This record gives sequence, C-alpha cells and structure tokens, in this order.
Amino acid sequence: MIAMDLKFPEILKLIILSFIIPYLITVYLTPIIFRITLIKDITAHENGRTSHHGKVPLMGGLSVFAGFFIASLLLVDQQELSSLKELLAGTLIILMMGMKDDMFGVPAWKKIAGQALAAGILIFVGDVRFTDLHGFLGVGEIGYGLSVVITLITIVGLTNCYNLIDGVDALAAGLGSTGLTALAIWFGINGYQGLMMVSVILTASLIAFIPFNLRNNKRKIFMGDTGSMPLGFVIAFLIIQFNQLNIGATAPYDLISAPAISIGIAFVPVFDTLRVMLLRLLKQKSPFCADRNHMHHKFLALGLSHGQTSLLLALLNVGFILLSFFSQYLGTTLLLCVLLITGIVVFALPTMAFNAKRRRIKEGEMTGGH
Repeated sequence: MIAMDLKFPEILKLIILSFIIPYLITVYLTPIIFRITLIKDITAHENGRTSHHGKVPLMGGLSVFAGFFIASLLLVDQQELSSLKELLAGTLIILMMGMKDDMFGVPAWKKIAGQALAAGILIFVGDVRFTDLHGFLGVGEIGYGLSVVITLITIVGLTNCYNLIDGVDALAAGLGSTGLTALAIWFGINGYQGLMMVSVILTASLIAFIPFNLRNNKRKIFMGDTGSMPLGFVIAFLIIQFNQLNIGATAPYDLISAPAISIGIAFVPVFDTLRVMLLRLLKQKSPFCADRNHMHHKFLALGLSHGQTSLLLALLNVGFILLSFFSQYLGTTLLLCVLLITGIVVFALPTMAFNAKRRRIKEGEMTGGH
C-alpha cells in the first residue's frame, strides 16, 4: 500500500471526481433498473415479515455498484491500490450471487459458499488479510492459518451483517455511508489515496441511491441482496486494510485500538445481527430464520417512519464511530468492552419502550373487554 504525499488542491480534485462520477452514474441507471425489474416482476412482495406494502422492485444495488465499478476502474490507480483487481473480482461474485437471490432465491449455505469464494480471492490472490490483533487479549502477530480463518470469518460476517440489516428504506445505505465516510477521512489524512477513493466512490453511489429508496411505494426501488451483500464485502475489505495500516505506527495518525475501532465503524449492523441471532438461538431456532426482532422493527412498532428509523440508527452508528476514535487510547480489549456495554444499554432502551407499549395495548384490550 502506497501513501501519497499530495497537496490539498489535488486531494480535493480527486475527492470531487470520486464523488461526482459514481453519483451521476447511479442517478442515471436507477430509473432504468426500476423499469426493467418492474416489467420482469423482480420485486419484493408483501408478506408478514416485510415493512412495505405491495410489490417493490429489487436489484437497485445494480445501479449502486455499476457506479462503483465504473468509477473505480476510471479513477483508482492499481499502483496506489495493488489489490484493486481482487477487490473488484470478489465484489462481482457477491453481486452476481445477490442478483440470483433477488430473482430466484438462494439457500443460506449457497450464499455463504459464494461469499467464501469471493473472500478467498482477496485472501489467497490479493493477500488481503489480518496479520496482527493489535494486543487484543494480549495477542499481537498471528500465524498464517489463524490469519486466514479470522479474515474469512470477518469478510463473510460483515457481508451478512449488512445484508440482514437491510430491512427498512435507506438503512443499509445510511449505515454503509457513515462507516465509509469515517474510513475515507482516515485514509485521506494518512495519504492512502486509493483506499480513500474507493471509500468515497461507494459513499457517493449510496447517497445517490437513497432518494430512490425513500420514495413512495409506486416509485420505490430496493437495494436488495444485489446491493447489501457487496456493500458489506467492500466495507470488510476496507476494514482489513485499515487494521493492517495501523500495525507498528506505519501511518502518520496511527491508532492503537484499530480492531475495536473497526467494530465501532460497523457497530449497528454487527451488534444488531449478533443480538438477533442470539435471541433466535435462545428460542432454539436457526440463527438464519427470518423474524421481526431487528432493532429497526422495534422503532417501526414505536411509530417511527422508515426514514426516521434509518436516520436514527445512522446517527447511533455515528455516535459509536466517534466513541471509538476518541476512546482509542483505552486499548483494543478495554475499548471493545466499552462498546459492548454501551451497545447493550443503548439497544435495550427501544426494546423496553416497545415492550411497555405492548403491555399498555394488552391492558387496554383487557379493560375494554370488561
């Protein structure tokens, strides 16, 4: 990875180009994909678990990642980001898997197999992997085998976290944008031009897509697995690079708690996914079964709109990002404990409010019955 010593006007020009090009591509392509998916009936149908009404076209992620691919190929120099080819190849595999899932449905094990294949391209071809735990539980440098296992779990895990959190309008895009913005700022101030541009490019594509996702049901389009899974995959790649660049003070603004900060960057999708899976296991159900226990379901039940729910969770993610960066002096292990405790407290509040509302409704029904 090469750190570039560029002057501010040059950096600003790169940021503007990295934003405008994918933004315009996504804005142009999204209505086209909307019409095609509506005609071909590639849509999400209303059922007991969904939070929308009627049929809504899927595969909006195709326009998001068209902008991402085209802008990355045009703007990112492979000399500045040696693993660019592997990143794009792996993302394309995840994208195709997501398209198939949106069109026909794909069993969970097949999706995980496809994600593992894409992760393998990054790990074994691009040599993109964790090599150090930064002192977490007293562990520093790790061997090759453990490195591969941890990296594989991280990539597959984050890919699924962003996929599973995509339950209300603009949520995955909003959460992705907050994490990508934090990464873009850190890569930028440390001179990692290629990684900064990848982060900005994907952020721009997501921001361009959000208004289409927030429209009324007759004009709305969902990102679908076509967008949410590749989003998690790219963020996983960037987080691995972020950790590697913070080993041994190799960056001008080195961070001593990079693994914990990485959790903070993706805190809401990661914590909510683990929380829901734990609840399912406690009920002796499959951790991959669908239900309405995600935090966005609680907010919707409390009367918040899709936009309000997504905005609130995005702001919560920003809060955890800021907490992570400003508390990084605590060290990886202690900072992880702080994030976990804070997450438990913060996420318990809407659950308590939801349960209290449900009790009031039941009490009202009983009183009305008499």
